[in-house]
Amino acid sequence: MIAAAALVSVLLAAHPLGNFSVNHYDGLTVYPDRIEDLAIVDTAEIPTLQNPPATPLDAHARRSCEQVRASISGSGGGRALDWRVLEASFVFRAGAAGLRTSRLTCRLSAPLAVDGPLGLTFANGHATEAVGWREITATGSGVRLSASDVPARSVSGELRDYPADLLSSPLDVRAARLTVEPGGGARTAAVSVPGVDLITRYTGLLAERLDGLIGADRLTVPLGLLALLLSLVLGAAHAAMPGHGKTVMAAYLAGRHGRLRDACTVAATVTATHTAGVLVLGVLVSVTASVTGEAVLGWLGVASGLLIALVGAVLLKSALRPKPPEHGHGHGHGHGHGHGHGHGHRGVVALGVAGGLVPSPSALVVLLGAMALGRTVFGIMTVVCYGLGMAVTLLAAALVLRRLRDLTFVSRLGRLRPYTATMTAGLVLLVGAGVVARSVAGIV
Repeated sequence: MIAAAALVSVLLAAHPLGNFSVNHYDGLTVYPDRIEDLAIVDTAEIPTLQNPPATPLDAHARRSCEQVRASISGSGGGRALDWRVLEASFVFRAGAAGLRTSRLTCRLSAPLAVDGPLGLTFANGHATEAVGWREITATGSGVRLSASDVPARSVSGELRDYPADLLSSPLDVRAARLTVEPGGGARTAAVSVPGVDLITRYTGLLAERLDGLIGADRLTVPLGLLALLLSLVLGAAHAAMPGHGKTVMAAYLAGRHGRLRDACTVAATVTATHTAGVLVLGVLVSVTASVTGEAVLGWLGVASGLLIALVGAVLLKSALRPKPPEHGHGHGHGHGHGHGHGHGHRGVVALGVAGGLVPSPSALVVLLGAMALGRTVFGIMTVVCYGLGMAVTLLAAALVLRRLRDLTFVSRLGRLRPYTATMTAGLVLLVGAGVVARSVAGIV
């Protein structure tokens, strides 16, 4: 049970934009005659792949740190700080699925005279369009911080050991205000570290296992089959996760008349759409750096929400349309089903497309890792298995919902049956509007 739950929670640990993230840390240290900033930029796999260094690493580090310096602003006692780069380094680190992450470290300094109480401000405007963790700390050496709105200790170990819920609630601290005075000691601001549940601790191990299978030096048949099985399970777990409303809405609409054919249509459409989306985005990301992954996912989220809302609006219009008087049970029953079948089928397909329109970043990373290792066909197979796993969850949900109709407590709600179509349509419309609002907020 623990292993199964941990497999499901792998998707919880992976934010839709985690592998696109550009993470920042600024460690401020105030001295009597200067202020220093240990500026670190930890870049995830996909932006690292998109922006390889065009020069030797030392030159690339220096140029990148100059860009960081230019994006930093600050003041001491109302006068602008004049930052300069003291040290610069750039290294690659092993990432997911055989890809690499990168770490830029810059030590910056600006002259400062702390001969009395002094107010300091600091802001980092580097890569503001990127999604990621942003953290600032501040300490004093030979001076005392009498006030600070940032902590003295990094909760991420300077971007080396992120808290377990990094991707669900990342820090977003881009500015700091300090008050320093001559003398020793420092005020330590309290920092809240979110709790870590037991199941979440397994996510890293399982993710590393799948990444290791994809990036293995020698890919044997058993290892390949295990990787495909893991992709299938993770795809099923992804479809069950909340966020896009695809599982509940698609399965309910597919099963509302008890037709397994509709459920299969939704499952197949989601699988095909998701697989195609991952493949197209994978090719775009690997061949050009002009494609910003998080922006693409955001706009696809908007399109998905609009499509869901459109389906809901059409269903609502149909539900509110006056019904012609029935001329008998047999005629009315057959006429109703035959007249709306084509329209209902189009709605089911549209909902399936909406459910699979936003590619999963975890599936994308696996594909890119396989492509980087020359295993493109195997990478495509893992993406297809991921989509098949999503289809399995959708089919299971549809069958469960169909079964619920026969339960006693459901049958007792017969008086609400005339309003079921209207309530369902309204719910689908609200879910679509919610997806649009959330996606737009992520883009803006």
